[in-house]
Amino acid sequence: MSLGISTILVVPCYNEKQRLDGSAFLDWVGNHDDLSILFVNDGSTDDTAGVIDALAEKSDRIHTLNLDPNGGKAEAVRRGMLWCGERDYQVSGYWDADLSTPLAELPALLDSLIRHNHIDVVTGARIKLVGRQIIRNPFRHYSGRAFATAVSILFGIEMYDTQCGAKLFRNTPDVVEAFKTPFHTKWVFDVELLVRLSLAGRPIPDRLAEVPLQEWKDVAGTKMKPTDFMKAPLELLRIHLAYFGPS
Repeated sequence: MSLGISTILVVPCYNEKQRLDGSAFLDWVGNHDDLSILFVNDGSTDDTAGVIDALAEKSDRIHTLNLDPNGGKAEAVRRGMLWCGERDYQVSGYWDADLSTPLAELPALLDSLIRHNHIDVVTGARIKLVGRQIIRNPFRHYSGRAFATAVSILFGIEMYDTQCGAKLFRNTPDVVEAFKTPFHTKWVFDVELLVRLSLAGRPIPDRLAEVPLQEWKDVAGTKMKPTDFMKAPLELLRIHLAYFGPS
């Protein structure tokens, strides 16, 4: 079976030995001949490296990148996307290791890239509509709405969900360039990435599509803490100062 376009997903991993559903990734790679996976081990202290290396031994389209020391999700994603950008994949993206967004959502996201040539960024949107299974902690949901409003005010990026962990990109030169330097933030790097892309010549509304997910669920063991949400305003301010200076 084909997805219709050569695709690789970067899956950042930090201490995922107990949570990583290796069989799900193997099944999707095995059933889709144009899909590859790059697991990025971000300096894990458990045996995540052994788990992902074992998966790579079972398929030549599963790859691993082991980083040391731990640098955080933003750096793991960045390094993984650079690895992908140096190769011949048409599309690269990142996907959460806990599969809070099921891999079954991948074809719908890819469809926007395949059907619309002007779109080079696609992101999932966790919108709780009738008939969709979006199971999200209420605090995270409402803080996410406040966060999206702040992003719109500060950067003019009017998106429903900047922080969904399922994102796809065409491997265009400016997309590759956007990952070349480390991010200034650790938790809201998705916003910083969108700012970089918007400054690269094409505004976000002209190049990005949000796709409402059919299914998403909070998975136990998330690395995010309530205090991380409290840091978000300072992280957004850091991004604004880095790219636009004092207002």
